[in-house]
Amino acid sequence: MANESTKANSNDPFDSRSLGVLLAAGAGTRFAGEQHKLRAIVGNKAVLSHSLDAVLDAGFDAVAVVVGDDDFADLIPEGVHVIASPNWADGQSQSVHAAATFAAENGFSSMVIGVADQPLVGARTWAGVRSATDTPLAVATFGAKRRPPARLDSSVWSELPQTGDAGARELIAASLDRVTEVPSAGDPTDVDTIESLGDVRQRYADRLVVRELLGREPMGAFEVVARDGDGRPVVLKNHPVLVDGRPMPTLYWLCGERESMLVGRLEAMKGVRRSEADVGLDAVNATHDRYRAERDAILATIATTPTHVPTGGVGGTRNGVKCLHAHYGYHLAGGDDPVGQWVADHLHEVDSASWPSKR
Repeated sequence: MANESTKANSNDPFDSRSLGVLLAAGAGTRFAGEQHKLRAIVGNKAVLSHSLDAVLDAGFDAVAVVVGDDDFADLIPEGVHVIASPNWADGQSQSVHAAATFAAENGFSSMVIGVADQPLVGARTWAGVRSATDTPLAVATFGAKRRPPARLDSSVWSELPQTGDAGARELIAASLDRVTEVPSAGDPTDVDTIESLGDVRQRYADRLVVRELLGREPMGAFEVVARDGDGRPVVLKNHPVLVDGRPMPTLYWLCGERESMLVGRLEAMKGVRRSEADVGLDAVNATHDRYRAERDAILATIATTPTHVPTGGVGGTRNGVKCLHAHYGYHLAGGDDPVGQWVADHLHEVDSASWPSKR
């Protein structure tokens, strides 16, 4: 049933003709809205459409949606396979089994399975999991957590649970020596309730703003921990390791456009040297210790220790003050940072349309 000729010509033992599978069979009974949760609008389109677009953009040989309670015929474009799961109400395992049967009957030798109620996962995550072919199993990780999507080579399909709601989760948990973890920059927040829909809508809006501020897609997982008066992101809390394995030394990133501009002005007025002199080196380095301890506590939760990890304190610094932006971001996020407080106390010096003034 698997395409053995494809495997024989590959350098990777588990490279394959791949099928992207989106699970959309459940009724979403926890969602108290007037329509199915996958039809709820985030931004300018349905939850299901966000999720499906990510799969379609990830480079699979084919894409399929498993349906049950609703056939979503109006949301699934031509060319996408529709797999009916007649026993969908008996748990997610039935939908995964239906997908595996379809994949085997149509000559696929791997499938990547995700859930349709996670509209912020993104194509890059799906593509990363699809490309993780060194082991028979692969799963996306967001920070320290394993979440869908997951890649399953045909060699493990017979091991999938036949009952229950676990899908592939139990197989992955019991087979960690056969699993590749794929660090991902997407957001796995799912839509289960009206409240979580509101959360996803906010996160979607945040990602658009952050993309605009950075001028590119974020390279790692993050959450917004400080906002301005209009609700726009000002400080991001970054995961310490980027999706490409590089360390991210700045745990708290000042991304607010106005805030960054003002702090830049303060640095131009010798703010780095002044803050270090006013605060004192001992207090500065104690701040580095607190910052490093907070970041290292996050690193300790990662199941697989990264090859490269960030070191140092605020902004990767070991001694003294190097970047007021990093200190101010830490302060705004609630960190005990006397340099960040110093910045807050001195921003009035540069908060003027006529800056720079003569001094």
